[in-house]
Amino acid sequence: MEVSPAEIEWRHGVPFSLEFQDFYFSLKDAFQESNYVFIEQNNLSSRWQSLEKQELNFNIAELGFGAGLNFLSCCKLWLEVAPTHATLSYFAAESRPLKSVDLEQILEIWPSLDRIAKPLIDQFPAAIKGFHNIELFDGRIKLCLMLGPAEEMFDALAESDIKELYLHNKNPIDAWFLDGFSPSKNPNIWTSKLFHTVASLSSKTTTLSTFSAASVVAKNLTMCGFDIKHIKGFGKKRQMITATFNSLKQDHTKILGTNQWNLNSRARLNHKMPASVAILGAGIAGCTTAVALAKRGYTVNVIDRFGKAGEGGSGNKRAIVYPKLSIRDDSLPRINVNALMLASRYYQPLWDKGIGQQCGVLILPENPKSEAEFVKISKRFHGLTHFVQLLTNNALQDVSGIKLKSNLGLFFPTLGWLPPSIVCDYLLKSANISVIKGDVCKFHRDSSEGLWNLFDDNDDLLAQADILVMANANGINEFEETQFLDVKSLRGQVTELPSSESSEKIKTVICGEGYITPSQAGSHSCGATYNHKISTTDLRAEDHWKNITQMQNTDKGLALALGKFNINKLDGRANYRCTTRDYLPIAGPIPNQSQMIKDFAFLRKDARKSTAIKGTYIDDLYVNCGMGSRGLTYAPLTAEILSSEISQQLCPLERELRLALHPSRFIIRDLKKKRI
Repeated sequence: MEVSPAEIEWRHGVPFSLEFQDFYFSLKDAFQESNYVFIEQNNLSSRWQSLEKQELNFNIAELGFGAGLNFLSCCKLWLEVAPTHATLSYFAAESRPLKSVDLEQILEIWPSLDRIAKPLIDQFPAAIKGFHNIELFDGRIKLCLMLGPAEEMFDALAESDIKELYLHNKNPIDAWFLDGFSPSKNPNIWTSKLFHTVASLSSKTTTLSTFSAASVVAKNLTMCGFDIKHIKGFGKKRQMITATFNSLKQDHTKILGTNQWNLNSRARLNHKMPASVAILGAGIAGCTTAVALAKRGYTVNVIDRFGKAGEGGSGNKRAIVYPKLSIRDDSLPRINVNALMLASRYYQPLWDKGIGQQCGVLILPENPKSEAEFVKISKRFHGLTHFVQLLTNNALQDVSGIKLKSNLGLFFPTLGWLPPSIVCDYLLKSANISVIKGDVCKFHRDSSEGLWNLFDDNDDLLAQADILVMANANGINEFEETQFLDVKSLRGQVTELPSSESSEKIKTVICGEGYITPSQAGSHSCGATYNHKISTTDLRAEDHWKNITQMQNTDKGLALALGKFNINKLDGRANYRCTTRDYLPIAGPIPNQSQMIKDFAFLRKDARKSTAIKGTYIDDLYVNCGMGSRGLTYAPLTAEILSSEISQQLCPLERELRLALHPSRFIIRDLKKKRI
């Protein structure tokens, strides 16, 4: 899970890579070289100034992020010359990321760049393998920092494992920066296989530049379909290479692809911008999706039966950005890590404004087996103390504020709690999005106009939109198009506990069987129950008792701090979570269920059979739901996945993980297991 960070030493005021035995840059003219090699040779200033209103995105991909100098050069120019309606999406692979302390020290060399560099430093991720999404300058620039081997990372960015389908219905990389350490120092980043991946993510408008003029680079680019030129290099360098993409050449190293059920067999629909989007549901899933799409230039309306944000499952007084790590490396724990790291960055501006509290979250073990797993987890994330820390003895008391009996615990210093309804309202207001009050009972698509029409139970038209997103939690079961998702309604009750003199000292969220927040206005939030087959939102004394008992059983020291309560006088809130069969959210396009079953019926007989058949999807219909009790954690990630899908951009999450969240996964699994 952890990526080995770069080991550097300073020589003559310049960082030097001990692994690759080379300097990161020239102190004298680092940014001049970056501008000459990458910005000028890709003609970026002119291309950005001439972006049309229909061009909402420009994609840059870089091999070798290093200290981020090329990225910062692009940020500076983009903010100066690009139209405000457009977004710069920057995908950068780095196998040996700098430590944040080293990055900060390096960028201090150029104090004039503080305004641009500081947001990057503040959000720079821990060295965990995978994709890390960083949004800068109110969404005008999006950095997807892909930590791991470049070949693996860019393959995971693609839509398919078949290179001819890498860009299926998605926009290409517009410009490539090849800036890893030289082929002689770092041959792993200049392989033929990687260049085929570069070509597969390109189109005939794609340009490329690199400081290198090595013959292996020229040969591989030519073999993969690029027309190259050798031009004058920067400074004393005799030559460098620029290139334009011509056509994709056959890659004899490609593997046989698995079934392409996630790809839409229909050609993508190109909407005239600004296209309109209607979102059903103003909970955390709907609100994060609305903001993500608004930042991409869409006109967004949110429709909710309550007429205001955060009233349903997102209406609790306080909710936790809840961490869940594992010693395994399958999809669920990997998605959890990705979601946690993005959520901590996403909510930072709200915490900075005093909305909620970034007090950290402390997880205590429930039994000896959990203790052993915590130790293994801490070893797995060794060195990533900014993300998670294993605390023992006095350190537990220092962080929690009270004397605990537990031997150890996992502490997540960048997490905390938030008031979901206030968060939802804040998000919509920040993007000037209002909520339309209405209970959508049916909808249909007018194919002649290409619009979704949404009606209430009186057949009154509530809204029209080019695109429809269903973020209405358990409400998706009411519509024929999404009933196959079979989400479950699970009641949860939260208890408001009056704080005692001792419990007032609690400084962080403490979790075990349940959770408890630090005191605010004289009370703690404590929860939450998981009630099956109970269909009431009335408060139940037995559920208050269960919440209290869970926390008392978590730690005897915590039980002493909480004291005793009159169960019948406690306040709280009960509502329903939206849960899925595999405990993962659902984010993506809605398939045509009957056609998918017909096309992939062969999986009933041979679950491993591979074909070139693609999926069939309902035009412009999407879903974002099923987050269970972790809505605050998952929502920023699923919103980014969905907005990328709708805007036809490459998705900043590994393909394997995208498939684990895809709505069609249930149809494919049920066919393989002969359930349908």
